[in-house]
Amino acid sequence: MSSWRAAGIWKPGRIVASSLAVALTAFLVGCGAGTGGGDSKGAREPAPSGQTSTVNEQDEKTELTIWMTQVGTLRAGQKPGDWVKEDLIPEWNKLYPNIKVNVEVIPFDGINEKITTAIASSTAPNILLDVPVRTLAYAQMGAVAPLDDVIPAKDLEQIKKNPDVMKMVSVNNQIVTMPYSANLVGLILNKSLWKEAGAENLLPQDEFRTWTTDEFKAALKAVANKDKGVYGMTLFALNEQGDQLYNNLMVTHGAKLFTDDYSKFTAADSPASEQALQFVKSLVDEGLVHPHPETLSAVNALDYWKQRKNGMVVAGTAHADIIKNGLKDGSVVGPNEYMYVNFPSPTKGKSALKMEFGFGVVFKSKDALKDKWAKKFLYWSQTGSQTYATASKTFNPFGDAPAWTKDDPELQFLAKLAGKAKEWPVVDPGWGIKGYPEMRAAMFPEMQRMFIKEATPKQTIDSISKKFNDIIKKYNK
Repeated sequence: MSSWRAAGIWKPGRIVASSLAVALTAFLVGCGAGTGGGDSKGAREPAPSGQTSTVNEQDEKTELTIWMTQVGTLRAGQKPGDWVKEDLIPEWNKLYPNIKVNVEVIPFDGINEKITTAIASSTAPNILLDVPVRTLAYAQMGAVAPLDDVIPAKDLEQIKKNPDVMKMVSVNNQIVTMPYSANLVGLILNKSLWKEAGAENLLPQDEFRTWTTDEFKAALKAVANKDKGVYGMTLFALNEQGDQLYNNLMVTHGAKLFTDDYSKFTAADSPASEQALQFVKSLVDEGLVHPHPETLSAVNALDYWKQRKNGMVVAGTAHADIIKNGLKDGSVVGPNEYMYVNFPSPTKGKSALKMEFGFGVVFKSKDALKDKWAKKFLYWSQTGSQTYATASKTFNPFGDAPAWTKDDPELQFLAKLAGKAKEWPVVDPGWGIKGYPEMRAAMFPEMQRMFIKEATPKQTIDSISKKFNDIIKKYNK
């Protein structure tokens, strides 16, 4: 039977992620088992493909710098991202005390500018723990080291057989972001708000929690209370982070964003894109979301969600911990009974999946020893330790079912939902396009123009497409 190790026959107690495993098999690639999964005890020594650690390596000394985004927690009260310094590094130091690692947690505001400036001034860290939505662009700039030499040959073979995954983790057919990480992005809502409004029946009721755009609107209307500043959702267009939400909705409406070779942004070629933006605009016009989304960011949306000022936000698996820990430390206002659902679609019983692969890159330096150990650390962090997967709530496509899913029915639902990758469209994020950060930055001003009624949805998608395709042409000359 063709599968990755993750799609094997589960032991009792490991069935939690079997649906995700099936999805990864269908969505990713078959033929043989990988070798990248960490064992159940956690730590194992990091070693490149075909190599083993030597006595001489134990004597090597160097110092690495990691920049970590504000993602993930291991316990209540811990600030997002601090688990790297507080938990992961001490675990590493037990194996390699001579390889010192310094960690700086960096905020999302201005993150791209900070990193590109560091690259230009040769002050980039050795490792950046971040998602490919940003890091592939740095690889396109030639600033990121290939990781093929640290990935076991069997895993490398499996990954390179699948073009969908390669789009998210590689540049020029070289793996540049560590591939032992898979996540599913959808919507997470506070079911408590609908229960209190006597409208829980308006939430998705089918097995895979789908809803039409009309059903979605009805649910938002049930909890919207302008006088109390509470809305069903918060749209945002203050910075480039809004592209994820609006691109996802275009795909759920039936649009295709790019040609297979990324030579063209094709959203404007489909009436579905205009329909999606008309739907977005109607949410504002009908008072179902916070007013003036042109002034709001993704950070604002998350803060409103914590304060029970909106009903749902775009979310991955880590958002479950935000609620659990936030209710304990007071950063989240209760009650908040979270529930994962799909993006709305005009077609009943169907949506689109946003599945993301990869996490972390190594920046090139002039120090071969640092580069070597940076790769070793990055590989080990996702295959030799359970800390990363637990803190970030990700799945390892080559590994066993992660322990963090077993006690949470909502995380089990996400694992099951991933199985729909065999039937539903999967959002192509376009991460591998040269100039992708420029495309993200070009989108939100056009969305702002639509929100302040200076452009229609049709004019908006036409303007976005023209800007995107001009960027693509610029880099393809």
